[in-house]
Amino acid sequence: MSIRAKIIALFTVILVLSMGISAALGAGAASRAVESAVRDRAVEVARAVRSDLDLSRDLDPARAADRLAAALRQHRGVRSAELIIRKPGKDDVVRMQYGPNGPETTFGEIDYPFPAQTVSEVVGDGDDRVVRVELPVKDSFSHPVAAIRLEASLSEAERLGRSQGRIFAASTALATVLVFLAFSLVLSRMLVQPLSALAGSVEGVESGALDAAAIPGTARRDEIGTLARGLDAMLGRVRGFNRELQDRVEEATADLARKNRELAELNELLMEARRERSAQERLAALGQLSGTIAHELGNPLNAISGHVQLLARDAACPPGMRDQLQVIEREVQRMTAIIRRFLDSARALVPRPEPVQLGALVDEALSLNVSAEARQRIEVRRDVPADLGPASIDPSLVRHVLGNFISNAVDAMAGTGSLTVRARRAGDQLALSVTDTGHGIAPDARKHIFEPFFTTKEAGKGTGLGLAISREIAGALRGRIEVESSPGAGATFTLLLPAPPSSPPAPR
Repeated sequence: MSIRAKIIALFTVILVLSMGISAALGAGAASRAVESAVRDRAVEVARAVRSDLDLSRDLDPARAADRLAAALRQHRGVRSAELIIRKPGKDDVVRMQYGPNGPETTFGEIDYPFPAQTVSEVVGDGDDRVVRVELPVKDSFSHPVAAIRLEASLSEAERLGRSQGRIFAASTALATVLVFLAFSLVLSRMLVQPLSALAGSVEGVESGALDAAAIPGTARRDEIGTLARGLDAMLGRVRGFNRELQDRVEEATADLARKNRELAELNELLMEARRERSAQERLAALGQLSGTIAHELGNPLNAISGHVQLLARDAACPPGMRDQLQVIEREVQRMTAIIRRFLDSARALVPRPEPVQLGALVDEALSLNVSAEARQRIEVRRDVPADLGPASIDPSLVRHVLGNFISNAVDAMAGTGSLTVRARRAGDQLALSVTDTGHGIAPDARKHIFEPFFTTKEAGKGTGLGLAISREIAGALRGRIEVESSPGAGATFTLLLPAPPSSPPAPR
């Protein structure tokens, strides 16, 4: 139950009790006043009747009855009257009773104790309550010679009292309602509305709305105003504390986020360093192994090169065969150069840049790494602008990287597909990219494709050294390799090199 309902209920109970007690007391006082008035009136009527009777002579009862009736006709409200005439022995009684059919007169004799003075009393119960008045009639010597006894009914007074009580009760109820409504209105304006507004503000604060409008009632000069001002000041301090706390939390969150980013970057650098360290260790082992193998392969390659040169110089060699022997000679020389580079890998790769036509370099890489069988099932595209011009690069190293990209792209397309080799410039940057429509590379595998001996090919089809050596070559050329791939959507490997255009040779 709200405080408004409690206050109104308490006020209603107090008002009803006080008005009820007032009504009861007022009804009792009215009843007593009416009763006193009826008693006084009965005494006056008895005195008036006594003054109208002439009992100085000896009256018989019949004549006394006529005179009593004549006297009572002038006075109302008398239910019965008796005239007792003193006689020797039994006293004569003339009794006049007012009934539904009018007054009825009877005569009798009684022994009556005449009162010395006027006596009035209330006798009977309920609706039979009457005021009885006994008035002595004395002679000139103050001896009682007769007595008048009247009974006046109090029923009319009771009805009048009850009517007045009902009127008073109705007035009390109406006054109660009016006072209740007035009190409710005044209480609502002076107490309930300000307290409800304060309660609403407190509920808003409880729900977290600390930045709501100002607390109502702060301009009041009573206790509610004091409470509102105190609550408003407390909320101001809470809002200031919250702003300060929020600023500190934001600062701490920003600092934590910055440190988390730095930690993530350090972790990434550490992982990259570990991968590079592992790759370097594997490449170092590979360099040692390749030195041994290169030493063992050098003599056979020199022998092959010498016999190829002899066959090419033979006059009986057909011209077409001589072209094929020249290709074999160039490849043997390239293999010899690669072996020599492997022998030098323990020290470092030393690029030897020279002006190179990129279109011819791309065509040579395609012809050496795309077999006739592959060309029957794969569409090969070459995208090299005609105005690209020569570039100053190491052709052997770049051809090795392009060949590895092309070879991997062909292996990634077991069936039909499309292979595209592009060359383009972006300022001093040269981009050579190879795109295939094969099965692509899974995200987990992309983290390890440059690690030595890691391969996604089937067993026996790859050593896992091609991309590792290609990255070493890109580093030696002061470039980098970028990879774009997603499972089922093919892959694009791009070699980015700092290669400014070479100046054309001066005419002779």
